[in-house]
Amino acid sequence: MSKRVALVVGAADLGEAVAHRLVRDGCELILCDPHDPDPAAGRIAEAEEPAGAGVVTLCAPLDDPDDFRTALGTTLRDAGHDAVDVLVYTLVAAEAFTPRPLATLTGAEWQRLAEDPIRHGLTVLQAAHEVLAPRRGRFVLVVPAVALEGAAELVPLATAAETLRALAKSAARRWAADGITVNIVTPDVFAYGAEHLRGTDVDRGEAVLPGAGTVPDVVDAISLLLAPAAARMTGTTLIVDGGALMTP
Repeated sequence: MSKRVALVVGAADLGEAVAHRLVRDGCELILCDPHDPDPAAGRIAEAEEPAGAGVVTLCAPLDDPDDFRTALGTTLRDAGHDAVDVLVYTLVAAEAFTPRPLATLTGAEWQRLAEDPIRHGLTVLQAAHEVLAPRRGRFVLVVPAVALEGAAELVPLATAAETLRALAKSAARRWAADGITVNIVTPDVFAYGAEHLRGTDVDRGEAVLPGAGTVPDVVDAISLLLAPAAARMTGTTLIVDGGALMTP
């Protein structure tokens, strides 16, 4: 039986951790990032060598859906694949977690921090159906929990995250007939290493579970949505915050 093919979009931090798990679970990995994904791919291949890791990288801009679709198709063919079983989108720019008062945002900042991330996520969604449908694949969108609760000085991030979540739910409804599931995982901002936000407006919910949340906790939630037992789950948002929000 051939290995599952997994595409992870976003090579930094959380994306790299997801990629490690997918390789460990026996997937052939394509690691995509608009910047250089090779360093992360090298670390994954070295760490997961006993699993026979096959890691292919795709450094592609996400501004144009046609260009991305072409680059992805070429990468798949060169790697000997005709489709994708798993697509996990984790791309979030580190600068998005820098607080900025809404009243002082410039037009250029708004475009870079809110509009560009929406366009990039849309680009991947527009290409996803074609590569997932042949294998009735799984799509998981990972966005910060500010998509659900908002944040006083992270308005561009909250706007982009909630817009992408709405797009993912629309895709879940449309693609269900083709056997594709689309689900969302929303970690708190601290899973992204944003410790500088402790004590700010975004830190207003206190987790009821003991201990701090970790990146492996988020990866476990993603793995849950990719497991055979989750075949009937689609359009679902899993909040990984220790019970701070308890939002339906």
